[in-house]
Amino acid sequence: MHDQKFFDQTLAMIEANAIEAAMPMLAGKLHSDSLSPRWDGLLSTYQAHPLRQVLLEDPYVARCVAKPRGYAGDAELIEMIYEQTPPPGTSALGQRIFNTVIRFGSCEAVRLRRDYSAGFVSAAHSAGQRILSLACGYFREGDALVGTDISGIVLVDQDPLSLAVVRQRHGSAARCHEANVFSYLRSAAARGERFDLVYTLGLTDYLDARAMRLLHKLVVAVLAPGGRFVLANFVPGHLAVGWMEAVMEWQLIYREAAELEGYAAEAGLKARTWLDPTGSIAWCEMTAG
Repeated sequence: MHDQKFFDQTLAMIEANAIEAAMPMLAGKLHSDSLSPRWDGLLSTYQAHPLRQVLLEDPYVARCVAKPRGYAGDAELIEMIYEQTPPPGTSALGQRIFNTVIRFGSCEAVRLRRDYSAGFVSAAHSAGQRILSLACGYFREGDALVGTDISGIVLVDQDPLSLAVVRQRHGSAARCHEANVFSYLRSAAARGERFDLVYTLGLTDYLDARAMRLLHKLVVAVLAPGGRFVLANFVPGHLAVGWMEAVMEWQLIYREAAELEGYAAEAGLKARTWLDPTGSIAWCEMTAG
């Protein structure tokens, strides 16, 4: 009953044009309750409440719930976070919800993730290093390299639509491989390919412990001497965790920085970890011991 009344209140605030206050309030409520024994009941209450349909006016929320490419967090969804612009045809209500939600700390963390990776990718490219991007999406961290020779960068993704965007932006210089990351790494190791920089920005948020160990093992096999492996993973308890699970139906596998260090140590890698400024994402930069 308490949850029902809270969702009633949130909906009333939206109807009273207090959207910019209602969204953070709801996200805060969901965050505080996300570890509660009542969480499953709260999810059921939300799913049946008219508030859910109202929030689906937001194209960011709607795309994540619909999962048109079969999974949450596809490249087009990430593009919305980057551009902070709703698609044409969005309702006035949907635009106002979007404009508030897209500024949540978790979204800012994704934008900061792109910006930080753009720096180390551009630096490695300028140094003539061989680069491997795993689950590259639209490769937006490479925007500054449009028009340059990126033949030293290998871009791997299982989504052909994402790779089509990369080819459109970077032309024939883009070395795109439509493949499962694990399959690609096995074949690259068998061919004797080696990279100075291997990185992935969102892949590990979806990998269980067994897959994480396998990823590290396979990356080690393709790292050149002195090479680096860089990844980013959302952390438990970030401020939008309840919002993502309840409203967006977007479930990630969260890890603390210490857990990332543990996977690196198992693979024989030395790790340096840190949290992004929003406290939402842990970074791990690894080098061969």
